[in-house]
Amino acid sequence: MLATIKRCSTIGLLVVWLSSLSASHADEQLLWINNGDYQIPVIINLPVSKDVAVNNKLPLVLMLHGTAGQKNEVGNLYQRLAAQLANVGIASARFDFAGTGDSPVDYQLYTLTSAVRDAQAVLRYCQQLAVIDGNHLGIIGFSQGGLIGQLLVNHPASPQGLDVLALWSTMSGNGTSSFSDFYQHYYPQAQQHDVASVKFEWRDAPLNFSRQWFEELAANTSMDQMKSYQGKLLLIAGDADQIVPYQRSVDLQRAATTAQTELHLIKGANHLFNVIDAGDELSPDQTKAEQLLKLTSTWFHQQLQAKDA
Repeated sequence: MLATIKRCSTIGLLVVWLSSLSASHADEQLLWINNGDYQIPVIINLPVSKDVAVNNKLPLVLMLHGTAGQKNEVGNLYQRLAAQLANVGIASARFDFAGTGDSPVDYQLYTLTSAVRDAQAVLRYCQQLAVIDGNHLGIIGFSQGGLIGQLLVNHPASPQGLDVLALWSTMSGNGTSSFSDFYQHYYPQAQQHDVASVKFEWRDAPLNFSRQWFEELAANTSMDQMKSYQGKLLLIAGDADQIVPYQRSVDLQRAATTAQTELHLIKGANHLFNVIDAGDELSPDQTKAEQLLKLTSTWFHQQLQAKDA
């Protein structure tokens, strides 16, 4: 997919330039951002053509991956979304949370607080880029990344004007809610050992969920916060999702009464929008995934351009 990689370093950042993606008319750049405690691996996708840029600057969408995921997401959904956004003149940034993907630290450093802080660090970096319009920012979160997105847009330390939020198969609700079974099963282990070691089928090594993660989850008030969110909100879920039932998206839509909300239920789609098959290989039928990507890229294009209307 990505061709030759050349490595170079600049003032505290290791930068990897990735070849131009011909299908998306974009350049991708892998870099490392220091959040004060550890390095965050980030890929920034910049459209080559700025014909639709606002004031010669580009809007940007920040992508937040889900539990035990990584910055490109399952089936490369985030990489594919970045390409579609680039086609309509929207830059994007996707990164690995602590302990996932190329992150150099252990997953026990991942908490709701650290996830929001890392997202804020990436946003601050992107806002400093001359080509990015810091007033035209969007957020997308997938599954637990959706929970982080809800916390991010409502956090007082986040950039002002984070009012374009898209959520896929999102977790929602105060407290343990979507994680109730997981919490009850693993929290006792975390209480005893300060971490709970959890094995996922698609990962070689288990992930260490910290006691702090469990306790922050139990104390989270994301649903209450979303009741006062006044921005744009896109919710997409599969009606066959057995991991985070689509009713979580419906509940969030009902709670976010001050938001301008769109809800799309994709018929026959599971939690991962059928992007992979039962053997964890890329599914030969990408219909649901492509529907998801088209809905999302079109919505971001409409909302980020409409901020100037």
